[in-house]
Amino acid sequence: MRLVQCVVIALLSLTPPCDLQLPTLMDQPQIMDSLRLANILMERPVEGPSIRKECRMLNTTDFQRIVNAINRAKLDTRVRPNVHDAYSFLHAHPEVNRGAHGGPAFLPYHRVFIFLYEKLLRIYDRGISLCYWDTTVEPENMQWSSAWTPELFGNVQGSVTTGFARNWVTPIHTLERFGATQGRPMNDEDVKTILSKNRLGEISMPAASVDANVELMHNFVHTYVGGIMGQVETAAYDPIFWFHHTYIDCIYEQFRDKQKQNGVQPMRDWPAEHGDSAHAPFAPMRIGSLRNIDGAQEFFSKEIVRCEPLPACTEDSQCGAYMRCNRDKRKCIADTMKPPEQAAGGWSSVDNILSSVWRNRLSSINNPLTGSSFGFGSIFHQPEIFRFSNSG
Repeated sequence: MRLVQCVVIALLSLTPPCDLQLPTLMDQPQIMDSLRLANILMERPVEGPSIRKECRMLNTTDFQRIVNAINRAKLDTRVRPNVHDAYSFLHAHPEVNRGAHGGPAFLPYHRVFIFLYEKLLRIYDRGISLCYWDTTVEPENMQWSSAWTPELFGNVQGSVTTGFARNWVTPIHTLERFGATQGRPMNDEDVKTILSKNRLGEISMPAASVDANVELMHNFVHTYVGGIMGQVETAAYDPIFWFHHTYIDCIYEQFRDKQKQNGVQPMRDWPAEHGDSAHAPFAPMRIGSLRNIDGAQEFFSKEIVRCEPLPACTEDSQCGAYMRCNRDKRKCIADTMKPPEQAAGGWSSVDNILSSVWRNRLSSINNPLTGSSFGFGSIFHQPEIFRFSNSG
């Protein structure tokens, strides 16, 4: 009998603190817990700059360190239901995220949001920095992309059963994606147009033109991944959210660099036409005691954000293990899962027809004159799919 007890105790000591497989056992996030966690992260020291590379340019060890930290946060139940989902819940709560979308506070808000998330990950590994997912290198056919392989982000159709987030359970249900049913990746022209502007109001809702609206372009990527990533209430529960927003923050930093070159001080560049009062420069961010304008501080440019661009390549070896070099464009691209016969140029008339149909379908879905033109539209701004609790 004593031997059996010893075995049971030993087994319990090896059991993870949170079972990712059983949604019925997961507590729902509580907003006061999440806010307390954010305040703790605010007080934590800054562990040096964030050296951001494209995720596919990292070696296996460096990428694994990042995802190990994410999984450790997912398993850490010191905050309910776990540290990862408690922090992600801030993006879901309708009071906390009022200034996060639909106006010029979008970029400064998310800059702070991912900065604190990186602080959270550094609780588990002080030496890591978030990597970014550059969707301008994605192929026309989503299934050709190395992004959705088990070595990287896992499958993009249905419940996620491969990759580092396999079998994750979120506070809603199992992690799932429904890729390429709506939306699209960003492209070089999107980024070029955004960076051709000189004022925050020219790239932000409500006044930005459709082709220069960085939030709109970012929204298309959310719906391109779909599933949990495609709804504002749940998007941050999918870890691809953080890699996507790290890329958007790198675009923001490029934009700020160009502003300064042109004599514009980013922190003094808040548009008078900012729409909802939640997007006013001194409106509360609802994270700690921060105001929206605090996300535009030069502190981030001087001390934190270091984005390493992809190389202007001439050889495949310059593009890491998961991309190849398009020598005509001198650009790394991620179509390494393309079937060999198509990679060699053996396109059939059927392939061309299907490709044309797919392009036309995405063009129709993303028509800026439709009701869903501003990105997630009816999907990203649909009513809450679960009730929030203000109890602590």
